[in-house]
Amino acid sequence: MNATNPFDEIEQFFGRTPLGGDRAWGRDLRTADIDVTEYDDEFVVMADLPGFDRDGIDVRVDDGRLAIAAERDAEREDTDRRYIRRERRHESVTRTVDLPATVRPEDATATYRNGVLTVTIPLDAIDADEGHRIDVN
Repeated sequence: MNATNPFDEIEQFFGRTPLGGDRAWGRDLRTADIDVTEYDDEFVVMADLPGFDRDGIDVRVDDGRLAIAAERDAEREDTDRRYIRRERRHESVTRTVDLPATVRPEDATATYRNGVLTVTIPLDAIDADEGHRIDVN
């Protein structure tokens, strides 16, 4: 018996590329690979965005979600080359992450080094499990 995955047919219909991206109207739409870590005092998201310029990366927090979007254009067309096929025009990468309710997005920071975006969002200092310590004077 040969089982088929119905999603394979859907991906073929919408033009899934062999490298894991989706082709849609001349754009390569992909999701960024991420690591998400929660420490005692901060929430950290690291996203792989190799080859993007810092100016092409947009990071936002909205409705309890962290949204990362990056866009880039491929190299300019070389008039001395005779292209047989040219697909490297524009690439767009997106990813969203649900945030814990205790984050303080107004104090978030983001750095981009060596193709890795690191977003750090502080958590509220008050931990519901530990309660709130009151100093006695």
